[in-house]
Amino acid sequence: MMSKHKKAGQPRTKYKKTGQRKTGISGHSQPSSSSARRKAMRPCVVWVIVCAATAGVFSVRFLLRTDKKLPKTERPSTQSRELVLLPVSEPPRTAQELAALKREELELADELLRDFPESDESLVIMGNVWHRHGNAVQALIFWQEALTINPRRPDVYERMGWLSIEKGQFDEAIAHYRKALELQPRLSDAHSNVAHALMILGRQDEAIEEIEKELHISPNSSFAYFLLGQAYLQQKEYEQAEEHYQVAVKIKPEYTNAYYGLATVCSKLDHKDKARAYLEKFKKLKAEERKGLKGRKNQYDDFIETQKSAAITYVDVGRMYRDEGKLHKAEELLIQAAGLDPKNVACFQELGSLYQTSGQLSKALQMHKEITEIEPESPICYYMIGVLSARLKQYDDAEKALRKVIKLAPQRSEAYRELVRLYLKTGKNLPQARQLAEKAVALEAVAANYLQLSMVCDRNGDTAGAFSAIKRAVALEPGNQQYLRLYKVIQQRN
Repeated sequence: MMSKHKKAGQPRTKYKKTGQRKTGISGHSQPSSSSARRKAMRPCVVWVIVCAATAGVFSVRFLLRTDKKLPKTERPSTQSRELVLLPVSEPPRTAQELAALKREELELADELLRDFPESDESLVIMGNVWHRHGNAVQALIFWQEALTINPRRPDVYERMGWLSIEKGQFDEAIAHYRKALELQPRLSDAHSNVAHALMILGRQDEAIEEIEKELHISPNSSFAYFLLGQAYLQQKEYEQAEEHYQVAVKIKPEYTNAYYGLATVCSKLDHKDKARAYLEKFKKLKAEERKGLKGRKNQYDDFIETQKSAAITYVDVGRMYRDEGKLHKAEELLIQAAGLDPKNVACFQELGSLYQTSGQLSKALQMHKEITEIEPESPICYYMIGVLSARLKQYDDAEKALRKVIKLAPQRSEAYRELVRLYLKTGKNLPQARQLAEKAVALEAVAANYLQLSMVCDRNGDTAGAFSAIKRAVALEPGNQQYLRLYKVIQQRN
């Protein structure tokens, strides 16, 4: 029950707390550089219009999703600069504590159902909890009920497909996956799972067709190439099988079963030395897997996995309350999730989105910095750090983060555009800003990039270039009134 849940930033009441993590925000705030007063007013007018056009705009196509507008009653009146105290919970150590954690997880999902009895999402979450607890019958009941409310849920059909494979009901699994694909044609791994079921049923030709479809969606799927190897092996087309196993291990060098497949086909092809080498590789990887599993069992048993499972439920429920505008409850649940599983990226993404949407930018920044500790090569995360740091006037940190994005994802235009915006705001590196703006346009000829190019051309004294760029922006988004106003101002000057 919710009465048992701790407040945000406080330890859980049922499990021991080893301490609290408090993460700082690096860097120092700097005042923005002021541009020298110009004798003419025309550049000032342009600058005001551009600022109005760009203020507060985040590059939503680069984000994971678009946030809903929150009810006014939930919106904080001032931005809090306090950091979030993240609890650290120890895993349950006894069977009784384990059972208590599972019970608490079910109670949370049950409360969600009481709050939103007509919601298909609350039914799906309850089904997911039962499935993770090993009760397939109960899971199926809730998933089927969710489909009576909303039959257009490819994720539910996908889960039911996997459940059917676990139960050995392969024809049912195929039907569920195909329904999911009907609703979401580019659903990743669905064709591969259909192929897997077809292969078990001995329908190899159909399986190969499904895998080819999967590779159109996920061309770097090691599992799909492994399945192709398996299918051709079963058809005794050994050279084709070897080719596809090779691709699988190229994509995933530690793909244990693919090495066994390679050892098998090479033996069939009488390539004895290669077969022996692949078999040795397979045995080595298998031994490492067994050692790892044994170590995990000795150290955690299933306690830590149950705690991670509970964290998933807290994130799912917190997300739903957040989407319904109940921010305080959502925050409480998401912070608890962070305590249960400090490596749950989705938890920090949701908290970051919640704080960002409610104007608590320092806290949002903290959450994205937490993610970099888990995924140090995430361009999306560094992009958000750059945007948020700029809004908090931590300009050096913003520049560093955006430079990191360009290094990690040089073919994406968003970081170039945001770095241009940063230099325009601070009045720094204006010649370089123009080069960055031109690079953004070359990568992606969208209106937002042309807008920045127009602005930076104007700041560098190139009125003709500014007019050419804003003209292109208006052509791409003719209904954008801010672009039109800027176009008219520059047109009068040109």
